[in-house]
Amino acid sequence: MSINHRIESLYEYTAGIALSKFLHGLKTGRIICSRCRKCGKTFIPPRAYCPACLAHEITYSDVESEAYIETYTISHIALDGERLETPITWVFVKYHGVDGGMLHRLDPAVNPSRSIKVRPVFRDERIGSIWDIAYFTSP
Repeated sequence: MSINHRIESLYEYTAGIALSKFLHGLKTGRIICSRCRKCGKTFIPPRAYCPACLAHEITYSDVESEAYIETYTISHIALDGERLETPITWVFVKYHGVDGGMLHRLDPAVNPSRSIKVRPVFRDERIGSIWDIAYFTSP
């Protein structure tokens, strides 16, 4: 016996205050972080409260420090599970003095290595998404 039935699953994720600021920053070609006024810690992605001291005394600003590759991996499989002709290098990018970081693609022309300096390359048309960054490349 078989039953043919489709289950609808509607799900919507609300970005909230901090992530909304981050996504708006991406749309305008900027990387936004949060900084705790109580303990001084800075975070990417930004937070609505401080994970270190739990304070809600948060300010938001552009990241002012330099980005670098903390670690990387090379994938031969696309996000949809298909094999890639040209592999993608995924990098975990950190900023000096900032807790957290971002996972994104590396420019195919850049040879990956830990600790190399990188900068985001923004797309011309942006919508307020992490994909507004085309990739990270070396300066």
